[in-house]
Amino acid sequence: MKKILSIFILATIICFSSCDRIKSPIIKKNTVTGSSFVTKNNFAVYNYKKALLEDYTGMRCPNCPEGTIIAENLLATYGNSLVVVAVHAGGLSNPFGNYTADYRTEAGDKWNGSTGYGIVSYPTGLINRKAYSPNDVKLDRTAWTSVMTTAMADPFIVKLKVTTNYDTIVGALNTDVTAIFNTAYAQNLNISVLVTEDGIVGKQDDKGVEIEEYEFEHMMRGALNSPWGEALTTSAKAANDSVKYSLPNFNLKGMAYVIDKPDPTPDVVKPIVVNDKKISVIVFVYNATTREILQVEKVKIR
Repeated sequence: MKKILSIFILATIICFSSCDRIKSPIIKKNTVTGSSFVTKNNFAVYNYKKALLEDYTGMRCPNCPEGTIIAENLLATYGNSLVVVAVHAGGLSNPFGNYTADYRTEAGDKWNGSTGYGIVSYPTGLINRKAYSPNDVKLDRTAWTSVMTTAMADPFIVKLKVTTNYDTIVGALNTDVTAIFNTAYAQNLNISVLVTEDGIVGKQDDKGVEIEEYEFEHMMRGALNSPWGEALTTSAKAANDSVKYSLPNFNLKGMAYVIDKPDPTPDVVKPIVVNDKKISVIVFVYNATTREILQVEKVKIR
């Protein structure tokens, strides 16, 4: 009996000792419940193919305003058939000197880094996260226009009906998606839900000139269902099959960018404060193996 008791006490000590070394063992989910919602959807525009341009950029990047101009010209050409997301990531997005704002996000860091696309020059573009021959998946700004012509001819495999319900008082955001397959598709898909913000005014380097009141558009402010999204399908789908996905009660007014510090230094938590009148939800589905994006939609939440 003494032997059994000693083993129990030893196991208990080991357990508590181990738990003490775990950093942030309890993560509070960023959720809040609302009661009075504004409802928006994309039902007028969901029934055709769209492309996603990710513009990897930074406020201290002297060539990035050129990339912004190209992206805006493409939007003028393709209209609702194109969605642009400006991802502030990498060394030229770090606050330094006069550039004190921080527009980075956890998702942007991961996509930009070695486990994502390993981007080292800015601006770099990704179009549907796909390599269009003879180009690489990572595109210099000079290639965006020509590659977009090819991307617009991609097959329309799945359409996405997106509905958002947003409580303007507490910041609760509900996103509901129905994916409807136009053709059979055998491979697994993930779904990502992001928010972008327009009309953010701050400093920007433009070829060595500091622009005091530069207006940033399409800026990614966070990935709501983790940087790489969640599984949407785990089995083959036939034409006309549909799959539903819901992301309820996200607290838009409780977002933050967390800079992980080695123990015992506490993490740095920077709140991400947004203007909800300028926020859009971006939903895209992509091949879980190749990461190729099949469809993307955008809904302004109010």
